[in-house]
Amino acid sequence: MSKSVFVSHAVKDSKIAEQIVELLEGGIGVPESEIFCSSLEGYGIPTGENFVTYIKGQIQEPKVVILLLTPSYFASNFCLSELGASWAMSHDVFPILVPPLSYDDVKDVLLGTQVAKIDNDIKYNELRDCLIEKVSCASKSSTKWDTKRKAFLKSVNSLLKTISLPETVSSEELIQLRQELDECKEELLNYEEESQSLREYIKELEKLKDTESVNKAKKKSGLHSTAEEFEELVDEVASFSSRLGSEVFKFVLCEHYGKPYKVNHFEHGDEFSSAARYNYIDIEDGESVNWNNKEMKKLDKLLNKVGSMLEDSEHTEELFEYHEDRYDREPEVDNQAFWELHYKI
Repeated sequence: MSKSVFVSHAVKDSKIAEQIVELLEGGIGVPESEIFCSSLEGYGIPTGENFVTYIKGQIQEPKVVILLLTPSYFASNFCLSELGASWAMSHDVFPILVPPLSYDDVKDVLLGTQVAKIDNDIKYNELRDCLIEKVSCASKSSTKWDTKRKAFLKSVNSLLKTISLPETVSSEELIQLRQELDECKEELLNYEEESQSLREYIKELEKLKDTESVNKAKKKSGLHSTAEEFEELVDEVASFSSRLGSEVFKFVLCEHYGKPYKVNHFEHGDEFSSAARYNYIDIEDGESVNWNNKEMKKLDKLLNKVGSMLEDSEHTEELFEYHEDRYDREPEVDNQAFWELHYKI
């Protein structure tokens, strides 16, 4: 179920987004439980939820979408998807324009929608009136609102200094970008026509009890994204941690990727002995993975598939961009930091 207020922003602008959330909650009285802001702890995606799927759910029926428009926002495919979905689904939006962007930079993208400059004191009264009308807010006095609003504007002035400037482009690049913009606008118009039928199709899918059948149907219809496939795949790899034991799992990953590992028998001897009894590993002549074991063969295949997805020229750029947007780092499958992030070792 969608929360009432969706704060659409780029990860690089999370500090400004945090101040907006403070204004909503402390100045207007919007409950924490009714605010979705993906980069803030407690307001974003719960532990265990799929990132892409959860955001799709949240953008379906919010009462108000706040758009934090910055250079980083327009450089993010995820942000542009949220913007497009908000427009196509006719959500009520409150666009906040952040320097160095100007009205001319966004007028074609927002197609006539009025925007508020981030330092426009008066415009936030419109936001307050809109939220009080549409969202069940805790009562806040006008004095409290004025105090929080002024504090917000003061904090924003210092944060604006951290906003990165847009890159200068040549006239040839500008022409190409305008052509791409026209193509994007055409795609958005097509999306509007298709969105209703897709939402009805999704509702029918969700009635199915067989998860595998649902996923197959989504893939067939094109609703199952590469990012979703990636997240499901690493989740399946992570499930081996509970079967093998976290330390044995780390040992298996090290052997698979040719990384050094020294067994601490004093702390983890029981865990390695247990894994040996299930024939996951051999410990008679030093420790080694029994890749002939059925479960180990399956894990080996899954790990290779993760690597193949990131090396597949058709999906590499999309996945790297998704991973950097979502986790703020490149996906390196043979790096322990990647294992800790995705496999929870």
